[in-house]
Amino acid sequence: MSRSLAALRTAPAAVLVLGFGGLLPFVLLALFAAFRPEHGYAYFIATLAQYAAVICSFVGALQWAYAVRDDARGGEAWLRYGFSVIPGLGGWLALQTPVWTALRLQAALLVLCLAVETRLPSKAHPPAWLAPLRYALTLVAALSLAAASVA
Repeated sequence: MSRSLAALRTAPAAVLVLGFGGLLPFVLLALFAAFRPEHGYAYFIATLAQYAAVICSFVGALQWAYAVRDDARGGEAWLRYGFSVIPGLGGWLALQTPVWTALRLQAALLVLCLAVETRLPSKAHPPAWLAPLRYALTLVAALSLAAASVA
């Protein structure tokens, strides 16, 4: 695993800054929710669920882009493009549930997306830094959502 994490050193600076910067709303809103300021608690967890829905859509868009890049056709196209719309729909549908449920569903959805993504066919060879980055981002985001759901 440490060798995988070492591959992050080869990632473009923009990827690291924007990727890990995108975790700030997850972590900060989860921390704010944990401290439960009465006047802001509902706002913090609702905002976290809304942000998670946006990120779920982003994760799905990545899969759409990978399918386009690989020029997926036939059954593979249905599988890959079909999967790419699930995160956005799932993130949005989660918002239709009580907020604590939404946070848990979105955490599970992010982990599921990573698990499926690692098994989807691809013609391209991704850079060595992509997998460890995706694992790190997914882990922190999912843990933040799960923690906030029980705060």
